[in-house]
Amino acid sequence: MSSLGTASSSTSPVESAIALLGAARRIAVLSGAGLSKASGISTYRDADGLWMNQNALQFSHAEDLQRDPRGFTRFWARRLSTVEAAQPNPGHAALALLQRLRPATRLVTQNVDGLLSIAGGLDVLELHGSLRRWRCDHCGNRRGPWPFHRCMRCASRARPDVVMFGEMLNPGVLHDAQVAAQESDVFMVVGSTAVVYPAAELPQLAMSRGARLITLNMEPLPQLDAAAAVVLRGAAEVLLPRLLAGIGG
Repeated sequence: MSSLGTASSSTSPVESAIALLGAARRIAVLSGAGLSKASGISTYRDADGLWMNQNALQFSHAEDLQRDPRGFTRFWARRLSTVEAAQPNPGHAALALLQRLRPATRLVTQNVDGLLSIAGGLDVLELHGSLRRWRCDHCGNRRGPWPFHRCMRCASRARPDVVMFGEMLNPGVLHDAQVAAQESDVFMVVGSTAVVYPAAELPQLAMSRGARLITLNMEPLPQLDAAAAVVLRGAAEVLLPRLLAGIGG
């Protein structure tokens, strides 16, 4: 692991972050809902977010597909419609650019909107899956199309390929994210509260191997900011392009 040094107390947080990212050999980025808010996708804690929506709580378990098939499909189809109408914002574009400037960068996200990939992100590790993919749990079909959200193979109702309450993360994706954290020189948390496990263990895992931590969030992260080498407070779509402008020279 390369030595990244310590930022001078006279430099701004943005300048310090640019210096760390510019000197890093391997970078890992964990992004959350805050990254996609500027694309029109509410975070879980917004007034209209999922945690404030009673319908979301009713249809956030896989068993709800059997309990209320029509309600389940209707709810997730509306969510998919919102995601499909969204476009990547400058924060997504900046992270995709970071991969081009630093090819060893790994992008890990808790988001299910697929916007990092649309922005040009490569091999994005989607911890919670993607609303843009659907699947049939009845016969195992994972290939579309899904007319009327039904499986072409067995005619059963399809479901979004996302991790719902009570389900485990894809073990291969989680393993790759853990390896990325372990191998990183700099680990950056963007727009995530980093309190939901197992994603919350990734920055801790990175720091245990000597990585420097950068946090970028609108609100304080009490469990991480104190251990971070750099704390950036603000919107991802504003701050990330500034970081990439500095790295790109």
